[in-house]
Amino acid sequence: MTHDFAIPPALDTTRHAAFLDFDGTLVELVEDPQAVAIAPGARDELASLARRLGGALAVVSGRRIADLDRFLSPARFAAAGVHGLERRRSPDGEVERLAGPETLDPVRNTIAAALEANQRLHLEDKDTALVIHYRTAPDLKDLAERIMAKATEGREDLVVMHGDCIVEVHPAGMDKGKAVAAMMEDAPFAGRIPVYVGDDTTDEFALRHVRNEGGVSIKVGGAEKASVAEFRLKDIAAVHAWIAAAS
Repeated sequence: MTHDFAIPPALDTTRHAAFLDFDGTLVELVEDPQAVAIAPGARDELASLARRLGGALAVVSGRRIADLDRFLSPARFAAAGVHGLERRRSPDGEVERLAGPETLDPVRNTIAAALEANQRLHLEDKDTALVIHYRTAPDLKDLAERIMAKATEGREDLVVMHGDCIVEVHPAGMDKGKAVAAMMEDAPFAGRIPVYVGDDTTDEFALRHVRNEGGVSIKVGGAEKASVAEFRLKDIAAVHAWIAAAS
């Protein structure tokens, strides 16, 4: 049997540190970002893996950590939210925030006015990031990008990122790769081999960092998704099967 991607090695709970994207990796992408759900069995398997890794498992997402906690409740994990602008180094630790929402107030006002005239687009306000969603209006992709470009014009302190049916802005200086690097500096991650699993273009920062550091970089999706990752898992079901098979 042939396939278009290299199967990753099994997670080794004695040596690896696992960093997992959320949307498109642990849960299916849906039209309403607040309507995602993880199967209780998959959530419990994730919690079991975190225990076997000695806590060296983190969810790394563009979402806020508070939202991740809500979707994964009652389980809690170390996490990097809003592409690393929020960070929690242990499940019961404090959430560190690297920027405040006031940084985006001028952009917030400009976007809100533009979207009032284009209500098929949806704004998600994460305090330290703003996201225009066009999953339900893919024909408005160019408009969403133009709105964001105009709202951020001249703001070198901000970065605009393009993901799966989204365009997002947040303060510059942070991405998922930098978030993983920061978390690897401290226990229980320090001294382990990083493993990163993600599906989106925003995950490429972390996939590149982990591969450069000699870790295990895993892209979710077929070969049609270009990636720097060394390995592939076909879909979300394959991710959960891989998690369940950890040694």
